[in-house]
Amino acid sequence: MLIGYPAVLLLLPERRWEKRDATPSVSLLVPAYRERDALREKLRALAQLDYPADRLEVIVTVDEDEELARIAREVRPDATVLFAAERGGKSAAIERGLSAAGGSIVLMTDANNLLEPNSIRAAVRNFADPQVVAVAGRRGERGSAYDRYEDVVRSLESRSGSVAAMSGEFMAVRRDWLPSFPAGVINDDFWLLCDLVRRGGRVVYEPEASSREDAVPVAGEVARRTRMSAGRVMAFTELRDLPAGFAWRALSHKYGRLALPFLLLGGLLSSLSLARRRPYRLAAAAQAGAYATGALAIAGVVPPGPAGRLARAAGQFTLGNVAVALGVIRGARGAQKAHWDPVR
Repeated sequence: MLIGYPAVLLLLPERRWEKRDATPSVSLLVPAYRERDALREKLRALAQLDYPADRLEVIVTVDEDEELARIAREVRPDATVLFAAERGGKSAAIERGLSAAGGSIVLMTDANNLLEPNSIRAAVRNFADPQVVAVAGRRGERGSAYDRYEDVVRSLESRSGSVAAMSGEFMAVRRDWLPSFPAGVINDDFWLLCDLVRRGGRVVYEPEASSREDAVPVAGEVARRTRMSAGRVMAFTELRDLPAGFAWRALSHKYGRLALPFLLLGGLLSSLSLARRRPYRLAAAAQAGAYATGALAIAGVVPPGPAGRLARAAGQFTLGNVAVALGVIRGARGAQKAHWDPVR
């Protein structure tokens, strides 16, 4: 699953797309909720963007927190700050921001990641190709084994068609292709991606359209991945009416991973039940050792050198699969809410 999917992508014929430097008008939309320090730093960092100021408008949507709205206006006086006294959730905040967006490109980005100076220029050059309706940027947390894997997969997906994953950290979309966001969407990025592809658009990955953010604590990472996995389960009906090739990508990239923790558990239990035979005993020991190493790495017990890198990778793998399993269970129960608190 983890190796077979990118291997098949590599065998698919290449679909090149045109790139050309340009400076279209861009509306930068930041939904924010109780992220005062993060939003202050985010808006200040926009001054470092290598993009013409007269081609960029900033829109900040704020729910409930009047102080957060005041901070946004103070740090970025030229920004359009849209305040709602009641919390409507992220999809409602995006929809409110779109009503004020005047740019030909809308860049949706989270409040807790800092855009790299060249990120907008890198993204918009992909819109030289009329078939490209959206650009997915690179995740803010970089350096992990998971990020490197995602980078390879999204690059291979773009090489042969559309990506099967976008991140709310950086999503640039043609304004005239943006739909109305329905209330209650949990994974707004996946819902939007499916809508764009269903209507015939192509979404590509631009690794230079990047941002950066600090790593979240273990509890926050579990909460985030659990929510995303639960939302994915509850969004399964979005696969209806998708082009067959893209549905295969979504199932392989996003939904295949939902089965992985249960397959791993089944493999471990099978090995343990057959442990009286030497090959299975060795397999059980190897699996148990890998998970124990991962658990220790999560707890902060990491050896130095190359062994430490392997231990951290085992920790990321173990943590991710535990969170996915929790998310699948929550999603199957329909228990994931559209409103959630920031994990930082």
